[in-house]
Amino acid sequence: MNLSWKNVQPYVAAWLAAALAVLAVLTLTRYQTTEDWQLNEKNTRVELANLSRLTQEHASRTLHAADQALQLIRLLYLRDGEKLDLGLLARQGAIDLSVLHQVGIMDAQGIYRLSNLPHTPPVNLADREHFRVHVGSTQDRLFISKPVLGRVSGKWTVQLTRAMYQPNGSFAGVAVVSLDADYFNRFYASLNLGAQGAASLVGLDGVVRARRSTLAQGLGATLTQSPALALLARGQKEGFYENTSAIDGIMRLHHFRQLNDLPFYVTVAYGTDDYQSATAAEQHTRWVLAGGLCVPLVLLAALFNWHRWREQRQVQALQASHAQMDLALQGGGLGLWRWDLAQGMFEADARLHAILGFQPGELEANNAHFMRHLHPDDVHTLRQQLPAVLKGQTRQLVLDHRLKHKDGHWVWLMARGQVVQRNAQGRATLMVGTDVDRTQQKLEDAARDVAAVAFESSAAMMVSDVNQVILRVNQAFVLLTGYSVAESVGRPSQLLKSGRHGKPFYAALWQSMAQTGHWEGEIWNRRKDGEVFLDWLSITVVKNAQGQTTHYVAVHSDITLRKRTEEEVRQLAFFDPLTQLPNRRLLHDRLQQLCAAHARNNQQAAVLFIDLDHFKQLNDTHGHDQGDELLMELAQRLLACVREVDSVARLGGDEFVVALAQLGEDAAVAQASALAVAQKILLTVAKPFTLSRVGWELSASIGVAMVASVHCEPEAVLKSADAAMYQAKAAGRNAVRLADQAS
Repeated sequence: MNLSWKNVQPYVAAWLAAALAVLAVLTLTRYQTTEDWQLNEKNTRVELANLSRLTQEHASRTLHAADQALQLIRLLYLRDGEKLDLGLLARQGAIDLSVLHQVGIMDAQGIYRLSNLPHTPPVNLADREHFRVHVGSTQDRLFISKPVLGRVSGKWTVQLTRAMYQPNGSFAGVAVVSLDADYFNRFYASLNLGAQGAASLVGLDGVVRARRSTLAQGLGATLTQSPALALLARGQKEGFYENTSAIDGIMRLHHFRQLNDLPFYVTVAYGTDDYQSATAAEQHTRWVLAGGLCVPLVLLAALFNWHRWREQRQVQALQASHAQMDLALQGGGLGLWRWDLAQGMFEADARLHAILGFQPGELEANNAHFMRHLHPDDVHTLRQQLPAVLKGQTRQLVLDHRLKHKDGHWVWLMARGQVVQRNAQGRATLMVGTDVDRTQQKLEDAARDVAAVAFESSAAMMVSDVNQVILRVNQAFVLLTGYSVAESVGRPSQLLKSGRHGKPFYAALWQSMAQTGHWEGEIWNRRKDGEVFLDWLSITVVKNAQGQTTHYVAVHSDITLRKRTEEEVRQLAFFDPLTQLPNRRLLHDRLQQLCAAHARNNQQAAVLFIDLDHFKQLNDTHGHDQGDELLMELAQRLLACVREVDSVARLGGDEFVVALAQLGEDAAVAQASALAVAQKILLTVAKPFTLSRVGWELSASIGVAMVASVHCEPEAVLKSADAAMYQAKAAGRNAVRLADQAS
């Protein structure tokens, strides 16, 4: 065999191509495994941050709800003494027993006198820290104990207590509510943190109040070496850290958050082995697949070289018949023609006659007739190409041309022909060739050109195959998502998935496409840079002639700005622009809901009308900007005084309204709860305000109206509360008056 460079070159090229392909596979695998590892870490941190925020909100709501119950029983006990029936109060719904295991009263000697649990003995708890901390103190503060084993309940609980004082100021005992540690544990168990995950509620003293882990509980442990405490000491309110637990020795990734206004923080953690093991297994699979792909590439190169070697051995034997075989392969099943150049005669077979709509022998067999049927625009092309073929300068004639059909329309044909006979002087005397009908292909090409123009429209478009692998995207898609064409093609069509929609959403989407062949609607998607945007997505199913799905065409439109504009319009319509509290319009709607709840199930409610005393002096002496600062801070204080089911609204100026919902069915208890909240607001307003240029103190006058009529109207209730507020002002300000009973 001839070992010239021309013969060796294909072998070298094959091995080089195989080596480059193997290198590309290994490089791509390395890139994908690195990217998967980083993506897993990023997603894990996002999940942990969201779970810690949920845990923080749960702990804050629970502790504040417990404190509100604490203040309620204290108020009622100071009013009714030992006649107070805490069991009845619990049955009426004033105490949430799903959160609180027990509520009770300890007298001044530490004897547990009252409890909502029946047959509770008068146990002496004077040695408990949550009693001793209030003895000798005149400060009204909330105390939250370490986990204790209750002598009354026999359960591990966290005790919340507040001191009680007689009107003469003497110590009257302690009101106590018991938070069941299992309440937190049940919530933490619902977070699905994996086999090694953990969630904890920890005091700033390092003591674990609640903890859930499948390996160890750790309730009451002291975590003095926790990195969270060090970060909190430096003023950091939330963050990540990796740490090996002192409780069970497990390495975890934690996210912690400090509770607002309470000396606690929460941590939520995934076991490092848990969230990294799946990615490690996936990476191992990728490398196995990469190795499995590289072996066929090497084998393919070897097979090519072997085949090439066999081909070169046969090439000399095939050269003699190559021209005839090539022509036979091109002419198989096509229209055949024969051109006698010496006589000027043109012959065509039956298939070529049929392509042009003629019966066999119906076409005139001469050059003149052929030229009459040739499209005028193709005459010049033929005259350019034919001389080189006749002279032997070009081996083959390849002519894309049009011939007139019998009925008058034009048929696109691709002609391939060559000179097969010459005379003694070398002049061409005979040409043979084939024609193939390309009319349908031309129409399809034109349709594709139109489709390509439409595809490159201003709308972002994506085409994927039946396996949801992206085949094509347009420039508008690149601009919308940030993914280049190279980054998109070959990736799953879930490339933009944001993670905000659950399985039921996508199940409904695919069911719609299966039934109608189309889906259209709003979906949250994510750009390459991580930004989440609201996408108006339209997906159309493309099917073949047999009704089988072949492709999906998706059109994306970013409607985030439009939605944001709609939300801003809603904000302006229903919320006060200064404090972001509901305005009079939204308040009216919520008052209607309170009236409806009272009419439906006798659920008591109350409206508190609040007016600041002498607020005008601040605006007049220090400017309206200082007044605005005070109003914004006051709004936050008011929100802290109420529950999530309650509403705080600003009517304008220095007038605020608090709507208290779900106060129970007992009118007396509801009224006592409303007055307790009003007193709490008076104390909150009385605290000094530290503004940017001045410190300021003021008071408030509050009118309270109960939603007591089945046929109550929001404006009537609001008017009653307003009238009671003016009676509070007339009584000297810094006071609370109840509508219809103000004096």
